[in-house]
Formats: sequence, C-alpha cells, structure tokens
Amino acid sequence: MYLRRQKSTRVKPELVSSRGVTLIELMIALVIMSIVTLGAVQLSANVFSTNTQSIQMIQLSQEMRSVIQLISRDIRRAGYNDDALASFLSTEAIASGVSMGTMDDNNISNCLRVQYDSLEGNAMNVVYRMRTVNDIGRVSAHFGATATCATDITDDAWVDVTDPLLTDISGLEFRLNDQLTDIAENLSNGNVIQVGLQQISIAISAILRTDNTINRTIINEVQIRNQFLTV
Repeated sequence: MYLRRQKSTRVKPELVSSRGVTLIELMIALVIMSIVTLGAVQLSANVFSTNTQSIQMIQLSQEMRSVIQLISRDIRRAGYNDDALASFLSTEAIASGVSMGTMDDNNISNCLRVQYDSLEGNAMNVVYRMRTVNDIGRVSAHFGATATCATDITDDAWVDVTDPLLTDISGLEFRLNDQLTDIAENLSNGNVIQVGLQQISIAISAILRTDNTINRTIINEVQIRNQFLTV
C-alpha cells in the first residue's frame, strides 16, 4: 500500500511596489513653484517701486510747498508800515510793498521784491527769483537792504531756498493782479474813490533730481493784506 504525498500549496507573497514621484511630476512641481515665487517677487517689487515713487513725490511736494509758504508769508506782509499813522498825517511817502522784475505781456515775471516793516519797526527788503547754477535751477532769495530784481544773479549774497541736490526748479512765475473797485462816486471835486485789491499768483515747477520722470507744478494765489485807497 502506497501513501500518496500530497503537494503542499504554498502561497507566494505578492510583491507590491510603492509608487513614488516621477521625474516629470517633480519638474512640473518645480516649474509651478518657480512661477509662484516669481509672481510674489514681482508683486513685492511693484509695491516697493510704488512706495518709492510716492515717497519721492511727497519729498518734491514738501520742498515746493515750503518755498511757496515762505514767499507767501512775505507777500502778505508787503506794504506794512510800522509808522503808518504818522506817515498819513505827514507828507512822508510810503514805498510800495511789492515790485516785480521785467514783466512780459501777460504781467508775468520770474522775480519779486517785497518790502515791509518788521514788528520792531525795522525796514525789511527781500527779493525772490529763479537762478540757474551749474545747469540746476533753484529759487533764491536776497535779503540785502538795497537788493532789487536788477541785482546780479552772481552776487554772493543770494541764498538758495530750495535744495539743488533734491530738486531742479524748471520754472518760477509771479503774476500781479491789480483790481480796482469803485466804492464812492460823484465827490465834490469830481473824483472817484476806489479800493485796490492786489493779488500775487505764484507758479513753481520742479523736477526731482534722482528721477527726472517725477515732476510737479504748484500754483498759489496770495492776497496782499495791506490794501489801499486811491482817489
């Protein structure tokens, strides 16, 4: 009697390979990451550039407005006479508070002279004009007692009131607007009393030295407070 040997059925383990990232998928991921990174960098650069231009525009505007405020302050004081009552009662002549340089057909000049008395009674005289030195425009002031718009622009007493390292002044204009209004008529002597209103228009144009694409023009009108009567 023979015993038949049964064959053993042994199950072979199935090999399952883990699926990793292929080279193509890795390259695609790197490209996407690069695009996102470049976009973020470009956005940051644009924001930084915009902020820089805004700061530069603010600097230019502040420089120009500081000059206009300086000139406007003196214009408002023009013609003030500390001894006005005594001058009115006597024959002493009162000098005009504002005088302009050579004007064109539109009453526009690049130079302005302002005269007034200080609170201490001292006669003040200041001249503002545009000068060009080393091809850079600047607004300059002369505080000499006898200075006028005819004073040579090379005079050592001129003081720059704008920073030539920051701005290049491309234009400075003063326009004198005189308005006379009748307030009384048919006087006994036949004359007419008029009130005079003097107004100075200041226009200044400037370019930023560090970026000549940034420029601005500011216009301001100033009324002379010391109005006058003419008969």
